[in-house]
Amino acid sequence: MSNPLFSFVDAERIKLKASIMIEGLTGSGKSGLALLLGYYLADGDWSKVFDIDTENKSANLFAGIPFSHGEPVGKFKVGQLTEQLGFKPSNYLAFRDAAKKMGAAVVIEDSISHAWQYQGGVLDMVTEAAKRSAKNDKYAAWRDEAVAKEKNNLLTLIRDPACHVITTVRVKEKFDMQYNADKQKNEVVSIGEQQLQQEGLKYEPDLVLHMETPGSGNLMKNPRATVIKSRYAIFTEGETYEFTPQLCEQLRQYLAEGV
Repeated sequence: MSNPLFSFVDAERIKLKASIMIEGLTGSGKSGLALLLGYYLADGDWSKVFDIDTENKSANLFAGIPFSHGEPVGKFKVGQLTEQLGFKPSNYLAFRDAAKKMGAAVVIEDSISHAWQYQGGVLDMVTEAAKRSAKNDKYAAWRDEAVAKEKNNLLTLIRDPACHVITTVRVKEKFDMQYNADKQKNEVVSIGEQQLQQEGLKYEPDLVLHMETPGSGNLMKNPRATVIKSRYAIFTEGETYEFTPQLCEQLRQYLAEGV
């Protein structure tokens, strides 16, 4: 007799919850695009958009200002994740669980770079675990039970079956020394931008966007971002999109298709 745990059924299109990551330099418009997408994914209901703010109440600056789609930003919900609480991934998850209990349709985690390298984040936990070891061994610290658990929680931050999840990630420009044959000397050169996050995490979400230009309500200018990775058929990797109201609504409808 076959085991029902290892069986097959006919594939069918099902409704999906968004798993979107937005990367960019500080001030590049990540939070604004996240709120814009959140508004449309919540079907225009600001009260169902929840923002986990790690940026010293910077999310509150958006409240009431004109948005790129012409309307002012409504009263979305904000939770303050601070240094006092610590930025370990499980604290993000605790905020997300609280948001779902309050009826969240969309949870924005802004930003999860803090979960990696800021106070109480994974790298900070590794440092503290190494200090507790006899030889201050950072390699052994990665095997610490609490560290391993929080590192695994980084993956859990990316998606949730009960709500749309939008994460933002900071990037920095990375430099290296390279030999210039013409000048016959080594020189510092840029080798591109790098996420301030665990290596490889950017490949976990269904849609990864790199900010090009922020939106502006006063100028009625829509944000622009380049698609780094997409499992969504409406986006093409490598293409730069202007996130108009029509495109945001198209994304909402695309995810809502199916049973």
